[in-house]
Amino acid sequence: MPLKISARLYDGKTNIMAIKDLLVAYDGNENAKRAVQFAVQMADKYGATITGLHVYKPKEYESQYRRWIPESVLKNIQEAELSAEKSIGDDFHDQIKAAGAKTKAKWISCEGRADVLMPRYARYFDLLIAGQFRGVDQSGGGSLNAEELLLRSGKPIIAVPASYEPQPFKEEAAVAWDGSRAAARALTDAMQILETKKRLDVIRLIDDEEDEEKRVLPEHDLIAHLTAHGINANLVQLKASKRNAGRTILDHCAQTNPDLLVMGAYGRGKFGSFLFGSTAQHVLKNMTVPVLMSH
Repeated sequence: MPLKISARLYDGKTNIMAIKDLLVAYDGNENAKRAVQFAVQMADKYGATITGLHVYKPKEYESQYRRWIPESVLKNIQEAELSAEKSIGDDFHDQIKAAGAKTKAKWISCEGRADVLMPRYARYFDLLIAGQFRGVDQSGGGSLNAEELLLRSGKPIIAVPASYEPQPFKEEAAVAWDGSRAAARALTDAMQILETKKRLDVIRLIDDEEDEEKRVLPEHDLIAHLTAHGINANLVQLKASKRNAGRTILDHCAQTNPDLLVMGAYGRGKFGSFLFGSTAQHVLKNMTVPVLMSH
């Protein structure tokens, strides 16, 4: 019997819509609220479910002090911590409601180390959405940053800038492309999003000392690959040195205001550890548009 492949129509193009399960890192701060707003937009577009996650670690006392604290006091502290944790979950649902979500939302609150549990949970979702990184979790238990999250989870993340203001998607995106393994990984991880966009800018940074490997594989090959996926891709070549690569990428995004910037997190390209060298640090610190990163 021949294999049957089902597909859905989206904006006149045939796509298999696989984005159905979004995880949002939420601890109640303003950056996390921006992440919820972006997640709601994505969920409404793709018909996805949103799950909020907060990992907390109860206050601990060294043994020499612990024995002098009355049980009644410890119980009151525990109850206060549980009440505070419940309020974070309630606030998450309030934010979902305020954003006008049309899809279902779930909440997970768990005790443990954030740097261990957050990546572990992320593996069971399509991608993780977080506010601009100052650490996903600030309540102890291993404060998490973007680099650790990507390394440990094996999933792409979308970081949402602290300045983000919800607006209808333009259905335009940008991808920073340096020909590295990491850039290819990010492009593949973002493909189901990019296939729904009306325009994609492929940002190609060039200088006077380009590696021979990159000269052998001209960027029009990538455009042809994206065209085969029904994506209207345009090559944008920009001059930049290693020192100002991040700024050059963000300057282009400031001019075009894409819904999303896609880029790899690691590599050995000319523009240095694309990313989490100086380029990544600059982008994460100064982002003005949501950024999808992969490793």
